[in-house]
Amino acid sequence: MKQKYLILKNDDQKEFIIKEFAELDDKEELLLLAEEKYDVKAVESAIKKGKKALISVLRTEKLYPPSLYANKIAKSVISMSIEKKQSIELLFDDIDLLTKKKKEPESSKDIEKEANEIDELLEDDFKEELDDNLIRKDSLIVEDDKSFDIDE
Repeated sequence: MKQKYLILKNDDQKEFIIKEFAELDDKEELLLLAEEKYDVKAVESAIKKGKKALISVLRTEKLYPPSLYANKIAKSVISMSIEKKQSIELLFDDIDLLTKKKKEPESSKDIEKEANEIDELLEDDFKEELDDNLIRKDSLIVEDDKSFDIDE
């Protein structure tokens, strides 16, 4: 599914508007799914706090884009604010979201190698010698106990 986000800045109303459109049923026509309005002061305050703060302001119950999209939307809003643009259009395809290259897991050989290195460090630092004072040298004397002898 293809999606489009239209970000507008309305200086008269002192608001940002984000409209989310989506292509449904493999049609070329994009339908409006959501529209959210934000106070310019709230958005500019969030921009000063950083991208994460801006994303948390931009995400609402009606408009909650995935992280990949939210990051790009936030960057675009920041760009609009700096460059004094009035609108930006972002196009996304869900195939890109689904096929985004993920971090490769560590191979088991790398994990085993790291574990062996840690074991070697522990062996080098650990002394297995026991102090002679800690070992009791008392001898144990066992008496023959005839009470256990049974005569039949």
